Amino acid sequence: MFRKGQVGTEVDKGPFFFTLTALAAGLATTVLLFALGRGDGLAVFAGIMFSVMTLAAAAVLFAMVTDRVYIDDGVLYTSYLFKKSSIPVKDIGRITFADDLYTVFDKKNNKTATMNAKLTHIGDVIHCLDEAGVDFT
Repeated sequence: MFRKGQVGTEVDKGPFFFTLTALAAGLATTVLLFALGRGDGLAVFAGIMFSVMTLAAAAVLFAMVTDRVYIDDGVLYTSYLFKKSSIPVKDIGRITFADDLYTVFDKKNNKTATMNAKLTHIGDVIHCLDEAGVDFT
């Protein structure tokens, strides 16, 4: 789902639809509580709580959709929230792994990107990088 590039990660369907359902239900409940509520304390409190749930679901959904890693035409693209980076695979010096995070360094030992190790199909990306001769330390 939402796959891009020759080799890349994708969004899991189960968590995506669960979060999308939570977002829709929270939004609908919030609108109904504030539109039909009589202004009593319990309705206002419930409306505020559902508003917080709706905002949290929207933030999680946005983070889920924007956390991507893919290789296209020999270039490694990474994206998370508003930070995007790309580096040609031949210019990668080494990749390290710590705390469920792959860190990509260029040949000058500058940090260029990070990749979440818990993404779906990240193993395909790592395998492709390994076949290209990237050093994993």
